[in-house]
Amino acid sequence: MVPYRLRGEVGGALRSYAIRAGDNSIGSTGGNSIVLPLRGVSRQHALLSCLREGLTLEDVGSKNGTLVNGVRIQRTQLQAGDEIRLGPLTLRLEAVEPDDAALAISVREAPAAAPGLPAGDTTATSAREPGRIGLDLAERLIARMSLGAEPDLGGLVALLSRELPGQSACVFELGEDGPIALATSGELPDLARHHGFAELARSAASRSASIVSATLPGDPPLTCAIGNGRGPERLGLVVAGELRVARADAEALLRVLTGLAQRLRTVIPAAAVGNGFEEPGLVFPEGHVPGESPAMKSFYGQLRPVVQGELPLLLLGETGVGKEGVARIIHLSSPRRSGPFVAVNCAAIPGELLEAEMFGIGKGIASGVVERRGKFLQADGGTLLLDEIGEMPLQLQAKLLRALQEKEVQPVGGSPVPVDLRVVAATNSDLQQRIEDGRFRRDLYFRVAGAALRVPPLRERREDIATLAEAFLRAFTREAGKTVRGITVKALRRLIEYAWPGNVRELEHELRRLAQLCPEGEAIDSAMLAPQLTTTPDPLAMQPPSQGLDLAGNVETLERRLIREALARAGGNRTQTAKLLGVSRNGLAIKMARLGLSS
Repeated sequence: MVPYRLRGEVGGALRSYAIRAGDNSIGSTGGNSIVLPLRGVSRQHALLSCLREGLTLEDVGSKNGTLVNGVRIQRTQLQAGDEIRLGPLTLRLEAVEPDDAALAISVREAPAAAPGLPAGDTTATSAREPGRIGLDLAERLIARMSLGAEPDLGGLVALLSRELPGQSACVFELGEDGPIALATSGELPDLARHHGFAELARSAASRSASIVSATLPGDPPLTCAIGNGRGPERLGLVVAGELRVARADAEALLRVLTGLAQRLRTVIPAAAVGNGFEEPGLVFPEGHVPGESPAMKSFYGQLRPVVQGELPLLLLGETGVGKEGVARIIHLSSPRRSGPFVAVNCAAIPGELLEAEMFGIGKGIASGVVERRGKFLQADGGTLLLDEIGEMPLQLQAKLLRALQEKEVQPVGGSPVPVDLRVVAATNSDLQQRIEDGRFRRDLYFRVAGAALRVPPLRERREDIATLAEAFLRAFTREAGKTVRGITVKALRRLIEYAWPGNVRELEHELRRLAQLCPEGEAIDSAMLAPQLTTTPDPLAMQPPSQGLDLAGNVETLERRLIREALARAGGNRTQTAKLLGVSRNGLAIKMARLGLSS
């Protein structure tokens, strides 16, 4: 029997309801097979029967009636595509392909049926007093800290930022050199430069056992708590932004969570760095999903011999392949693992500010300008990642070359300072072409590329997509605080077939979106995927060039693949696609017509 479902917007969210064999009662209260807790839906509204001979729908005395395709009915046969109106709610009957009903990845079974509206009421009310933090939120936040082998700091800050709510949240460690973020959600202001934070930190340091908390004025304001801890380091929690809850409640909650974090630190021994997955000679950061495809196994084999020494490394790869994650593997697998890991994105910082960001600012350079440690000094004793090094301005490349050769940096307006660190550079640019174009120094290339390693794009490691998708979905459903049953066979097939021009980052963003949009207790099916994932893949684009040496045939195959990837990146916009490909819009249209492609 073909499986069916009802799908529509319920309470402002897209919901789908599986139709099981036999009778399916529909109503607003618990106990119904399909619960629609909305005013206007009767307690027992309709009966949908799924039998061998087909589907029938019967109104069972509802107050507002039942309509099918705009016609009020008492009892009628149904077929896929019919529009059913129950009071104020409209649902569509859909036939489901078997592959879109069977799960390929199972994350969690669906919870018990929704309780529905109280039998004597038709409105839902909140048990939380406005402006107050409910006990349920406190319980969920504490669970983030205390369940599992290690505290789920990432889940904690995501939940804090979303539920308090604020612009951002952070768990930090306050050492002698200032705050060091352990887990963040959103863009956090510079704590070291925030008015009042230094005084709060000094107050925490002067206490023997207690935790201090305060709401600090600024833009945005901070609500934070810092525990004294044992030794020079102290743990803290901070939420930034105009909170829509009582400040006193937020401060109290942060005190409790900070105290729990301090206690866990003394109870749970410092865990070995890594997440339990080991490649011989390599250590993976917490939360990293190691690839087990042949392409990644080969890459790990190239990486293993170079992690232990001081050889500068250059990571090559497309946008989103995970070059920063590889840099962290290098750091954690090296003798410098106990030192800091610092990353600077050379493309994200304006050229006129990048020098100060990298090398720092000297003392007394000008009135009102404070001394600042640059990324090089912050990474002293550890590893510095120069991400997107190909975008660095030429004038700064000369200063970087000197810093690497002399092993010292000169802050803006300051004196030279020696540094001891290992440099890992990364780029998605063709540095050899930039050298030929005069946009990148050849001598700097040889200084940063002691060994050059290419990180495989996701389309070359499709065997890893299912593992990555499952890991992302588990993380994002926890972040969203909801239950998702898993991913269907057809949806996973679409994920594996897609070219992923944005690579692992694009896959991560898609799973985050799906986790947020998937109805509670349902599975992610192909209908929920982004539009570019649901187009039928071109068989030629999924294969390498033909075995023969026919130039025209191979060029057509390459053109098809590049045009499809550009269309996906541009979201189907042909003007943007033409710009990405470096052709005119008219030229693109001619090529697409010749190749039989459509957007």
